[in-house]
Amino acid sequence: MRKKRIVDSGKNNLLIKGRGIPKGCQICLKGAKTVLFLNGLCQNPDHCYWYCPISEERKNKSLMFANEIQITTKEEILDEIYNTDALGMSITGGDPLFPPNIESTLEIIRFIKLKMGKKFHIHLYSNGINFDENLAVNLANAGLDEIRFNPSRNNWNVIRLALKKGMKVGAEVPLIPQDKYLNDIEHLILFLDKIGADFINLNEFEYSESNCIHLKNRGFELKKETIASVKNSKEMAYELIKRISPKVSIKIHFCTSITKDYWQLSKRYYRRAKKIQKSYESISLEGLLIYSQIEGPLDDLNELKEELLKMTNLKPKYFEIDNSVLKLPVNTALNDEIIQLVNSKGLKCYIQEITPFREEKYKQITEKTPINVFREELGLNEDRKSQDQ
Repeated sequence: MRKKRIVDSGKNNLLIKGRGIPKGCQICLKGAKTVLFLNGLCQNPDHCYWYCPISEERKNKSLMFANEIQITTKEEILDEIYNTDALGMSITGGDPLFPPNIESTLEIIRFIKLKMGKKFHIHLYSNGINFDENLAVNLANAGLDEIRFNPSRNNWNVIRLALKKGMKVGAEVPLIPQDKYLNDIEHLILFLDKIGADFINLNEFEYSESNCIHLKNRGFELKKETIASVKNSKEMAYELIKRISPKVSIKIHFCTSITKDYWQLSKRYYRRAKKIQKSYESISLEGLLIYSQIEGPLDDLNELKEELLKMTNLKPKYFEIDNSVLKLPVNTALNDEIIQLVNSKGLKCYIQEITPFREEKYKQITEKTPINVFREELGLNEDRKSQDQ
C-alpha cells in the first residue's frame, strides 16, 4: 500500500496529509475551545491512574472549572464562553461519565446547546468504564458532537456502542514510550479502523506535579530543555504513525506539549484579551495584556495625568489611575519628553505584562520591567545616546 505522508500542521502537531483532524481539535488550535473541568471525580482505573496529570487541587474533588476560572453554575460556563469568544467546549475531569456525574453532564450539554445553538461544538472525554448504549443515545440526544475514549484494553468494545448515534467517535490516549504501550496503541488503532471509528488522538506523554513520582519510578525521563515532555514520546509517535498509516484510513493526530501550551492556551488568552482590552493596553502574541504604569503619590499622579492629556492630545480613556498607579499606553510612556517629566517628579515607570483577567484571583503579573531597562532591550537608549552626540 502507498505510504502516507506525515506532516506538521505548523502548530507542532503531527497528522496524516489528506485526512485532517477532529473538529474539536480544529477549534482547540484556534484557542476557541472552552475547557470545562466538571470535577475531579472518577473511578481511578488501573490503566491510567498512575499517569493522571490532574493537580492535587482538583483530583478526587468536587470542584468545577471553566478554563482557569473556578465556577459553581452552568450559567458561569456560559459567561466564560462569551469571555473567550469560544466556538466549542470540551468536557473533562475526572470522568464526566462517572455515574454520579452523568446527570450533570447531560444537563450542561443541553443547556449550552440551547443557549449557543447547534453549531456550537461540544466534545467529551471518558474512560468508558460505565458506558453503555442507553448512555450513548442520551448523550447524542442531548447534543454531544464528539466523544473521545481512553479505555483499558479489555474494554475497547464499549467504543462500538457510541457508533451510529450521530456523534463523531474516537479515542484519545497518551503516547507512552515503552514497547508494551506502543503495541497496545497499534492494536487500538487497528481496532478503531475496523469498527469504523472516526479518529485517534495521541498526546505527548507528560510529567506533572501529581504524576512525577510514578513516572520516575517507572523509568521515564524528561526530554532535554523541556519542563514536561517525556523523552522519546514524539519520536515514537512519528515512527508509529509512519508504520501504521498505510494500513488504515482513520484520522491519526499527535498533539505535543507545545501545541497545548501555545495554540490552546495562548490563543485562548488572545481571544479573552480582545474581549477585555482597555484603551491603554496592547496584546502580545502570547495573549497577554501590556501597558505602562507610573507609580507614586496619588496627588502627583493626578497632576501628571492632566499634564499628559495636554502634551499628548490623547483622550482620557488612554489614562487610568488605580491604586496609586497611573496606567497608560506603552508607546506614550516611551516618549523622551514624558520620561524626563516622570523622572523630574521622582516617579517610577514600568512596562507591565499581565494575564488577561480582571479578577485579582486569576490575574498574574508575568513581567514588570523598569522603563529604562525596557528601552535598553529595544535598543532605544542607544538611539538616544547617538542623538545626544
